[in-house]
Amino acid sequence: MTDSKFPELLEGSGDAETQLWKTLGEAEFEQPSARLRQEFYKNLEQASKPGVVAKLRNVLGFSGNAGWLTAAACVLVGVGAGVGAGHLDPATSADTGRLEALEQNVSLLHRSLVLDRLQNEQPGKRLRGVIDAAHLVQDDAAIASKLLQLAASDRVNSIRSAAVESLGSQLSSPAVGAQLMNMLGNTESPLVQLALIDVVLRNGSDEQIDQLLTLATDEQLYPDLQRHVLTTLERI
Repeated sequence: MTDSKFPELLEGSGDAETQLWKTLGEAEFEQPSARLRQEFYKNLEQASKPGVVAKLRNVLGFSGNAGWLTAAACVLVGVGAGVGAGHLDPATSADTGRLEALEQNVSLLHRSLVLDRLQNEQPGKRLRGVIDAAHLVQDDAAIASKLLQLAASDRVNSIRSAAVESLGSQLSSPAVGAQLMNMLGNTESPLVQLALIDVVLRNGSDEQIDQLLTLATDEQLYPDLQRHVLTTLERI
């Protein structure tokens, strides 16, 4: 590189800048060897490809945990291998029962994993548990209870908001709905209050919508959120 290649940079520059560009232009940089270049592009290509475990996770739909997933996958592969080898006859009722039991065991493993994440000390793992719990909360009182606890008192507001979102489908449930509506006017976090408002606007009953409107009218919401509620309800 020479200074003549960049006249627009040199024009109007001070002496110090001019000298800097000259120095850079005269500097010699060591070039990587052909072998090093080849290894670099090889590793780059390999890094962009998903591994066997990642592919297995995506196929089975469990991308969250390698340990129990690998165990469950091994069981599934073992059953498939047994069927292929003639050890199991999938047409028989006994084998159908085994497969149903296997599916139930995998579901129980998944539930245990979610509950473990919801109680984890690391915020990232709790958040992942909250997201996964959204698919289980409808039929699991223990998970719903844990989500309510996180929504009310987790030290991380983004986790509280995510817990509210995961509970949104259960707003019509008396136990869940009553606690979420109670949080709405009492939460100190605008982020959590926004999540609660959006859940009520999407899933709330007429009675719950009226409660939300009363809170907005009585100025018991944060000012920006109060305007958000009134503007949204005017369009409904």
